Amino acid sequence: MSEKKELHPSGLNVIQNEDGSFVFEWDKKDERWSWLNGLTDDQIKSIIEETIEKKLLLEELANSLDPLPEIDSNGL
Repeated sequence: MSEKKELHPSGLNVIQNEDGSFVFEWDKKDERWSWLNGLTDDQIKSIIEETIEKKLLLEELANSLDPLPEIDSNGL
């Protein structure tokens, strides 16, 4: 009988291996993560990379914008 691992409250365990790679574990019946069930390792990697790239691009864009002028209590 296999031992059931305790999952993080988010339902997803992210474990870093000694070689720097990562392993993801989730309950295949958990509605929050069941969409991962049919994906390959390469597909999951691609999703993570694209998400990181989009976040970095958004941060870069936000940092490049001029701040809005302050408005006093009279709306001026």
